[in-house]
Amino acid sequence: MNPVKHDPDYWEPPLLALVGMGMARTDLSVSAVRWIEKAEVLAGGERHLGLFPEHPGGRIALQPSLDAFLESVVRISPEKRTAVLASGDPFFFGIGRRLVQALGRERVVVLPNVTSVQALFSKLSEPWEDVKPISLHGRPDPSDSPLWIRELRCHSKVALFTDAQNTPDRIARQLLDANIPGLYLVVGEDLGLETESIRRLSLEEAAGETFSPLNLVAVLPEENGAPGGAPALRGPVLGLPEEAFRHEAGLITKMEIRAVALAHLRLLPGLVLWDLGAGSGSVSIEAARLVRLKQVSAVEKNARRCSDLRENVRRFHCPEIRIVEGSATEVLDGLPDPDRVFVGGGGADLPEMLRKTLPRLRPGGRIVVAAATLDTLERMRAFCRECGCSLSVTQLQVNRSVSIGEALRFEALNPVFVAAIEPCDSLQTSHS
Repeated sequence: MNPVKHDPDYWEPPLLALVGMGMARTDLSVSAVRWIEKAEVLAGGERHLGLFPEHPGGRIALQPSLDAFLESVVRISPEKRTAVLASGDPFFFGIGRRLVQALGRERVVVLPNVTSVQALFSKLSEPWEDVKPISLHGRPDPSDSPLWIRELRCHSKVALFTDAQNTPDRIARQLLDANIPGLYLVVGEDLGLETESIRRLSLEEAAGETFSPLNLVAVLPEENGAPGGAPALRGPVLGLPEEAFRHEAGLITKMEIRAVALAHLRLLPGLVLWDLGAGSGSVSIEAARLVRLKQVSAVEKNARRCSDLRENVRRFHCPEIRIVEGSATEVLDGLPDPDRVFVGGGGADLPEMLRKTLPRLRPGGRIVVAAATLDTLERMRAFCRECGCSLSVTQLQVNRSVSIGEALRFEALNPVFVAAIEPCDSLQTSHS
């Protein structure tokens, strides 16, 4: 490391200073103040520039277009000592990433500072190592079940950076719409300023309030938790009971079959999953809760089952699941190419469904079918012989205990074949 690079007394262009401002000017270290004093140009938001009315240098104000602001900084920094003033810590959801991409690492010296998340939780006297920070700034999510809500499945504390669209009251309404119990908001407004305010609010209170545009929202669990424990707020669970889902009597992939099917799917983060003949959505929902998938397309043609599917997706807060109503053979063209495909059952149209699915399967992909009859199994075997795919089959016979007074007996469920299909190498190569 070059010590001269980190000494403002030897500062020469094109080196640029990226200074984290913390919450206020009083958060600046002696070293950070020296870099700002040595600068010939200050660049940043009007609020930060206004903290240095006595500075004699030129100024570049942050513009609505970040690209235009960066272009101005890139243009002047090789000629004049330029200091960019950034909120909090520049590399914590800040401008640091974009600035380094534009200039290169060797041209930037960084002076980090306190983040707003640190500041808020310090004022609450709460540890924050288990907080999941999420930026909603400039990322409008028009869906009824926004993607950030899924973080509550794995994290008990979430901190949200907001903007003019994603406001604390909108966040509260989204949580109320999602029907997630046992939560409250802490809203930190104007942190570090004379007008600073920190309020603890119920979701109902926050939904009807107005807030300063400069705010940070923490979503926290009530100390006593939700009554009975809300299933959507627990961590990943393999083997959700059938009773947790709304479904037609008997028309659901049983817990034991679902667990084996999910094991055969070999899910990894970032994959795209098709669930064809999704029914109540038990496989889609459990898959989404176990692994952070990029997208799940749950296809179901029966209108009543689609209604159950929508309710279950809402109940379990799985915004990554896209519900597609229609016959699988007719709607596949509109779906993104899958990495994994689950087929729940399959009648006479199973071979056609597999023929349409196989060319769309991404490299390394696999198809898993849960079949209840020998006829369906034979259709799969014929398809795999025809297409040169590998086929492995697991036959499951599940017996569940049933109480008879103080004794137990076993009640058999219908046997099911769980089949895993993988394309041959030539098919994978031609698709890629």
